[in-house]
Amino acid sequence: MKQYRYSGPASGVTLSDGTEILLWPGKDVSLPENHDYVKVLVALKHLMPVSEETKPASTPPVQSPKRRSGGDSDVKTEDSHDS
Repeated sequence: MKQYRYSGPASGVTLSDGTEILLWPGKDVSLPENHDYVKVLVALKHLMPVSEETKPASTPPVQSPKRRSGGDSDVKTEDSHDS
């Protein structure tokens, strides 16, 4: 088995031994390099071999956008009229 980084659309593959592997863009996956489908994905540049030196320790978490504090411009307040 060889370590690859996948860059195609979200997908999956069932190997000849029945193992199902999900393929997610930007994620590393361990696949047999002599498998025909793996060869096709490498030729399409959807799989790139990952060397041990360049392999990241972990993927940084995705942060959601921060909400603005204070007066949101989306919220309308009623005008107060002093007489």
